[in-house]
Parts: sequence; structure tokens; C-alpha cells
Amino acid sequence: MTSPSNAPRYRLPPEPGTQSWGGPSQSQGSSTPPQGGRRFSYPWPVHQVSDQQIQDRPVVDGISVLARLCALIYLLMIGIAVLLPDPRLIAVLKLRVAHVVQTVAHHIAQAHPTAVGDVASNIAAFVPVTLLLALAWRKVPLWIWGVAGMLISTAAELLQFLLPQIHRRPYFWNVVENSVGGWIGVAIAAVLFQLVGRHHENARQGP
Repeated sequence: MTSPSNAPRYRLPPEPGTQSWGGPSQSQGSSTPPQGGRRFSYPWPVHQVSDQQIQDRPVVDGISVLARLCALIYLLMIGIAVLLPDPRLIAVLKLRVAHVVQTVAHHIAQAHPTAVGDVASNIAAFVPVTLLLALAWRKVPLWIWGVAGMLISTAAELLQFLLPQIHRRPYFWNVVENSVGGWIGVAIAAVLFQLVGRHHENARQGP
């Protein structure tokens, strides 16, 4: 039986960022191994990452990828609706929206269905635009997506003005109503981010 003084001594692996066993960290340029130990080199570079660098990394996950795909599809649908040469299809859609709105909100039941459907559809159509864009690129400030919604609406009305052969009539109030819908989408995104932030904060603090 070996005595405690003659028992073999085992050394723990070095902490991440160290270069040797059995001694203090050595610089990468040093070729002299520490006494009482042998040199050990990691087969991969060891880097220290600060909390700020982790926060600065782009947020790309499954939700972002899905939101980007949905945003692209939805923008294509808006482009098709803007350039649709037959305005009767849009009028039928707005009438159906008007019936739903007037069924829910009885106090505007006396208003003309065309006017109600036009306003409601113009507002509702742009809520998903900014909401999806905010979910897709969460590092971008929310106000930028509100401005982007206004620019997209302005470009849509400008296209209808420059293409009279599609027989669509651009209106200034369409830009206003679409912009209101875009800012509503931004507000919804802000509330969602606030709720998610509180949930993560409560999860970190624990019960």
C-alpha cells in the first residue's frame, strides 16, 4: 500500500482561457512549460465574450424567420391588391368588411357601408405589415417600421396615380388610413415586446 506522500497526484484541467496544466496561464508566444506540469493547447481558439457583445448579436430565431416569410408574402399580396386592374373585386371585399364592422359596432350602422368598409379595410390592411416587420427584425427601432408603413402606403397610391390604365383612383385619405393601421401594428409590437421582456425578467428572478 502506497503512503500518502507517494500517492500519484492528479491535476485538474485548466480553466478556459489558460494554456497549461499545473501552473499559471502562459502567453501564447511562450515556449517554456511551467515546472511540475506539461503544456496543453486547446485545438480551438478560446475567446472571451462580454455581455455587451452577446446583446449586440442579431436576434434571428424561428419566430424571426417565420415573420420574415410572412411579411414577404403579405407585402406581395398588398402589391397585387394595389395593382389589381378590376376595382369591383376590391369594392366587394370592402362591402364585406363593412358588414362585419357594422354588425359589431352598432353606433355606426347608419353610415354608408362603402365608406365604413373603405376606412376599416384601409386601416386593417396595414396592421399586419408593421407588426410582421417588427417581429422579423427586432433590433430595428419600432418607429422606423411606422415610417416604413407610411412610405409603403404613399408608394401604393403613387403607383395607382402613375398607372391610369388599371382604373384605380388614388386618395390622400387612403395614405392617412393606411398609416394609422401601420402605427397600430407598431403599438401592438411594442406591447408584445414589453410583455415578453417582463416574462423573461420574472423567469430570471425566479419564484
